[in-house]
Amino acid sequence: MLVVSLMGGVWFLHAGRLMTEKSIEEQYYVESSAMARFDADYLCDRLSDDFRHDSITFSLGGTQRETYDKQESCDVMREAFRDFKRLSALTNGRMGLSMENRIVEVSLSEDRKVAHVEAIGVVRLGGRMLSRSHYVDRLVRRNGRILHEASESKSWLYIPAGK
Repeated sequence: MLVVSLMGGVWFLHAGRLMTEKSIEEQYYVESSAMARFDADYLCDRLSDDFRHDSITFSLGGTQRETYDKQESCDVMREAFRDFKRLSALTNGRMGLSMENRIVEVSLSEDRKVAHVEAIGVVRLGGRMLSRSHYVDRLVRRNGRILHEASESKSWLYIPAGK
């Protein structure tokens, strides 16, 4: 019994908090799949309680700077997913949403408990580019789960042009 308790303690205090590039890439793949399913609950569950997102968005209407906490980020995501689901249903899937994320670089701390991930994200609506984002996420691993602790993003919004 003592050995089991010790092993559990080692996992909780040390091994359960380590990350590798592979575990991070796998997590981003799972998150991309959740985005494709419009699963805001899963994505919100992957944000730490103290999550902070600093965002700069460039569009035809100007530049917008926003800072979101976890709740605000989840509210924005749920609203956007609701709108995209509705649009997809109204157009019988012709205006489907596709998202792709490409990891540019993963920087792990020496103790492998913190990672900075630089990535590019592209969102297409009906096959046309709707937005492109460059972001850097700060990840932590708590109790065996990789969580987003902070994110800084720059996004460019485009209006799909007709043919």
